Amino acid sequence: MVNVKTYKNGLRLCHEKNDKNVVAVNILFNVGSCNESEDEQGYSHFIEHLMFKSSEKYSTLEIMDKLSYYGADFNAYTSRTVTRYIFKCLKENFEPCFEIYSNMLIHPKFEESEMDKERGVVIEEMKKCDDDPVEVLYRTVMQNYYTDNSYAHDELGTEEIISNVSREQLLKYKNEHYTADNCVISVAGNIEFDEIDSIVEKYFVSEFETEGKPYKVNADEIVPNISKKYDVVERDDNQVNVCVHIKSLTALDEKKYISDIYTSILGNSQNSRLYKIIREELGLVYTVYAFSDMVASTGGIFIILGTRPKNVKKAIFEIKRIITELAEFGVTEEELERVKNLKKSLIEFGSETNSDIAESNGSMLHLFEKCKTIEERKQKIDSVTKEDVNAFAKVIASEDVFNIVAVGKGVDLNDLKQF
Repeated sequence: MVNVKTYKNGLRLCHEKNDKNVVAVNILFNVGSCNESEDEQGYSHFIEHLMFKSSEKYSTLEIMDKLSYYGADFNAYTSRTVTRYIFKCLKENFEPCFEIYSNMLIHPKFEESEMDKERGVVIEEMKKCDDDPVEVLYRTVMQNYYTDNSYAHDELGTEEIISNVSREQLLKYKNEHYTADNCVISVAGNIEFDEIDSIVEKYFVSEFETEGKPYKVNADEIVPNISKKYDVVERDDNQVNVCVHIKSLTALDEKKYISDIYTSILGNSQNSRLYKIIREELGLVYTVYAFSDMVASTGGIFIILGTRPKNVKKAIFEIKRIITELAEFGVTEEELERVKNLKKSLIEFGSETNSDIAESNGSMLHLFEKCKTIEERKQKIDSVTKEDVNAFAKVIASEDVFNIVAVGKGVDLNDLKQF
């Protein structure tokens, strides 16, 4: 059972009790790179880094030392739509760890000296991603697909903006978005709801004043505005990495389970059509897979592969052929049942640890305003019919909102136009 509570300041809490002595916490703020203006690119991610620096009560070293002293495993990350702070610890150390997190998130100092050091860290992270062809591939796909919409913004921002952003600019952005009504706290572990409720009241609700007015992304604003339907990024890599990106459903669409099942049949396992044909039958690739990326305001299907330049044309042709065949002839009953079993297994696998549970529950409350049980989600999967998937396959095959990017050397742009 998942307990959910909304506090007087708008903060939301979800809690799931079990007999695992590790307590896991996710603290989500509804802010990411899609909330940033052109001049604010990278603010959300930079703030995430700075939150682990000195706070009103603790220095940078004290934050790290105390969390380590209590045996906590802690981290954070920023996406296009959410900034997530996570930790897990033993039950007996939960309150002191939560108190440290609450102080650093509500009362950060953003000291100039710490900011200057962390600028270098973030820029090194940018350089690391620049060296990864798949990171470059994904970034280029999103920038070409969304162009001047904020969803095109890379989470890391730009080196120029991070090098020059001031403390005042970051604090203004933080105060606008880090409000109680823009926050979800998700807890899972062997701890009673009343105890969690009391601790959240003590350290978050009483301390958290809601003054900002966060910019909420309007779903109608996040629409494709493709600058390049086909694009090649030249790099001196040994392989060409290719992405075919097709417009699909949002996370709020009731048909999202149909999309998930279709995508799995297409390319989400070693029994998928892409894998069986492009890798096993034709030997064109080592890696080929597909996945759905769905948030509240947008969604798409990504097909990614890596191969030699001479194989790109054939691989693209086969992707198009497989998608067309799925639309013309439909899926088999055996494929449908196999993928349903896989999806239900993944739901169970995703609840094996309290870290998984806290992440899943927090994401659901953040996105849907409620937490669905495992059984409810499995029932949604079971309700998908062969006719549902076949109808969706026709929609994807006829979708003309897509873009294709290749990253590597020796690629003819016309090879991508086989799709």
